[in-house]
Parts: sequence; C-alpha cells; structure tokens
Amino acid sequence: MDSSPTGLVTFLFTDIEGSTRLAQDFPDDLQIALDKHHKIIDNAFASNNGFVFDIVGDAFYCAFHNTEDAVRAAVQAQLDITKESWNAAVIKVRMGIHTGHAELMNKNYMGYITLARSARIMSAAYGEQILISSDSYEHLKTKLENTNNALRIITRDGINAQITFRDLGLRRLKDLIQPMQMFQVIADGLHSEFPALKTLDARPNNLPIQLTSFIGREKELAEIKAQLSGTRILTLLGPGGTGKTRLALQAGADVIDEFENGVWIIELASLTEQSLLSQAIADALQIKEQPGLSLEKILIEHVSSKKILLLLDNCEHLIDACSQLSEKLLRNSPNLKIIATSREGLKCQGEVIYKVLSMKHPEPGRKMVPEQLLQYEAVRLFTERALSVNPSFRVSNENASALAQICFQLDGIPLAIELAAVRTKMLTPETIRQKLNDRFKLLTGGKRTALPRQQTLKAMIDWSYDLLSENEKLLWRRLTVFSGRWTLEAAEEICQDELLDQVDILDLMNELTDKSIILYLENEGNFKMLETLRQYGQKN
Repeated sequence: MDSSPTGLVTFLFTDIEGSTRLAQDFPDDLQIALDKHHKIIDNAFASNNGFVFDIVGDAFYCAFHNTEDAVRAAVQAQLDITKESWNAAVIKVRMGIHTGHAELMNKNYMGYITLARSARIMSAAYGEQILISSDSYEHLKTKLENTNNALRIITRDGINAQITFRDLGLRRLKDLIQPMQMFQVIADGLHSEFPALKTLDARPNNLPIQLTSFIGREKELAEIKAQLSGTRILTLLGPGGTGKTRLALQAGADVIDEFENGVWIIELASLTEQSLLSQAIADALQIKEQPGLSLEKILIEHVSSKKILLLLDNCEHLIDACSQLSEKLLRNSPNLKIIATSREGLKCQGEVIYKVLSMKHPEPGRKMVPEQLLQYEAVRLFTERALSVNPSFRVSNENASALAQICFQLDGIPLAIELAAVRTKMLTPETIRQKLNDRFKLLTGGKRTALPRQQTLKAMIDWSYDLLSENEKLLWRRLTVFSGRWTLEAAEEICQDELLDQVDILDLMNELTDKSIILYLENEGNFKMLETLRQYGQKN
C-alpha cells in the first residue's frame, strides 16, 4: 500500500466468537488454533490491500481504501477459516464492515462514530457471519449494477466464487445512535443461515436514540455489567455531568440479550412529586390502570413473572419514593433488576453503589505529544465533539498543552468538556483555557433540546445546589477555602462558628459526601472537591 487510508475509510473488524469459552474448554489446543487464525487473517487482509492498524487479543481492526477490497478480504478469510482443520478448538469468526469518515492522526484513527459503528456491526453478527452497513453497500452499488448484483473472488483452491448481499432491513445497533440498514454478505462455500441479529430490535425496549457517540468508559462499563450480574439493584452515583445517564443507557443496551422482557428507562428529571413515580414507570412499560387496583399493585403484578431491567434515571429529587418502590418491586419480582442513577444512594435493601468518577484526563505539568494525549478519554471526548462543530479541528503539538489544561481544569467532567468543545467553532483551545477562570459564563452552549439543567454548566450544578438544606449549602461555601485536600479536623476548626458547631460539621460533611458534592479519599483519610464545584461554591 502506498499510504494508510484516511478521510473516507472502509473498516473491517473481526472477532472470534466465544473465545473465552474456547480458552476454558481447550486450553492446550487454543494457542495453535489462534496462530492459524492470525496467519489466515493477516494473509487475507494483506492480499486485499488492507491496513491492520490494531490487534486486541483475537480481534483484528483493518482499514481499506475501498469497500470492494474489504468485502473480498472478509470472504477470503472466512473461506480459509472454514476449510482449515482445527482439531478440538474450532474457530468461528464474526465480521463487520462499515464505511465512514475517519482521520489518521498520529497512528490513531479519529472518527469515533465510524469506529464505534464498525465495532457494533461486528458484535451484532454470529461466528462465520459477515455483516455490512448500508453506508458500505452504497459504495458498491455502481459496481454491482454492472455485474448482475454480485462480486467475484478466486478462492485459495482456484474456484471462482460469487459474492452477493442479503438485505436484513433497518436495525438498531447497541450504540444507541441512529438505526442503520444492514446487509449480510453471502458467498459460495460459506454458511448463510443465522439467528436474528444481536441488535436492540431483538428485545422490547424504549431506549432512546442518541445524537452523539459513546466515548471511552470501557473499564466502567465492564465493571458495571459485572456488578449487575451479582446484584438486583445497582446505583450509579456521582456529581452532575459525569455521564451517569449515558453509562446506564449503554450498560442497558449491552446486556439487553439477558432480559427477554426488555430494558426500560424511566426518566424522572421532570417529575415534581414523589407520588408520580408509579405513574412514570407504568407509562414507560405501557401499563394501563385497572378499576379497584392501585397503580403500585398493578406494577408489582406486571413485573412479578418477567425478566426485565428498569433504568431509573435521576432519582435524587425523588429519593424516598425511588427507594421504597424499588424495594417493593424487587421483593415481588425475582427476575427484575434495576439500575438507578442518582447523586445520592437510595439506601434500600440490597443496593450496591457504583461511583461514577470523572473521565481520565492528563495531569498538569507533563508535556505530551498528541499521540500520548489522545490516550486520555477526556481528550478524545473533547476532540470528537470539537470535530462535530469544526471539521478542521486537529490535535497538534501547538494546542496539546492547552487541551491537557482544559480537561484537567474541568475535572474530566463529560458535560463540561462537551460544552467547552463547542466553543472551538470560534475560539482556539488556548483561548478557551484562558477563559476557564469564568467557566460558568463560557460554558453555556448546550443543545436547546436538552433538559435546561444540561444546557449550561451552572444550571447543571444549580440542580444539585437547590436540593440541599441551607446548612449544607453554607458548609459547601465554607469548604471552598480549601484549594486542595483537607481533613475532617481541618474542616471542623476552620468552618465552625455560632451557626455550625463541630457536631453539625461532621454530620453535614457526611451528607455532602453522600450527595456527591465532596469526595472522601478513603485510602488517604481526607476530602477533596472538584474544582468546578469549588468555583461554584465561591460564587454562591
């Protein structure tokens, strides 16, 4: 190849189906099988002008200048895998092909939506199946119209095989963004019949379409799904703007295959009364009232025999009702599970807390080149959101330091980073960095269609502030005198007066910790406050 693909790129992602199970069942044979698999994939991709830019375990990520080469590479690899002798550990590979915009920057591809869609297409397939998106198929249409809707490939044993495409219809992938029409690649010598695709369409749900891609958080997602497998109710806990809702939605999408009666989100932010909770859940599940029965009883009966996952989003202002109703539903519904998002725990029986922290971001004072900087998910988030409003934006040696400082000063808070990235339409990263001393005026560019508290950084924190008692607000303001970390003893000495005595401070510190305003660092025995919350407290 003369150069690596960039701009409009066709990606081919592959993965071995059930590799974990194979490792357990055939520990002695698997490595030999993997060596054969790698050799087959390498040969098929290289002989069809593919550029393998990453290998993670048994997964290959390859880029092509054109879709035709990607399809032939996939078919050649599948045919060679099918004809290989595998002993006990039989390898079956699932493949996904997708075309979209992605820029090669410092050996990394930027274009997260394209890359994420490629991965999701592949994960919707079964072993031996090749899926191709409508975006890729469109790039083949002219070629297919001139060749009776088929491509040809010469197999390893010299057979001239035909390649056609089966329309699988519009499908919702588990990335939660816009549905996509999918096609299956059909070729002589390959298995062609498979179960229904592993997409959101396979289970009932009301998960909303997202307008932006889900970036980073791989570790958190894995931990949340592991926690959910061992508990009935899991609360994602953290300050506003840390991405709890998006994490819950993505976790729900990822595990939807485990819940035959579906995954349902109940959005609580707009509710003003505790008594409205049952109605909100009933509306989400499309349950109708029945004469002579309370809505709560109808809910319990409805979910009692179902395998279902509820996502209770933004519980903090209805915390008592959420706690009580969750416990009742769980007691009467053995196959029900709940993921709640909140700024404080529900404190109901069986609850497991998962603390959602800020995104990983660079520490100040360390000079990094763009390639190193893009390893941080906060920087990747900023970059992707900046590209959506300013397609010419690039991470460079000139703006790397400012980008690192922005992500650090914003504490890695996803909402704050997204609001800052919008400003790249008119401001350079260095100018944005300089203006962060007045971040509550700068970060106001949220979507008009978002909830009011998600449109500005100040409104996001106002929501938390307004839910506090007057004494909690007072202590928040006083704790802003600490620019770094502090101990309980320091807080008691500095913050006490006739309004707040030592006992008050101990109890209030506990409440502010529970409500995600301050963080307790257990290993060090002290407390800290995110800089954004500290600046807010100083202005109130």
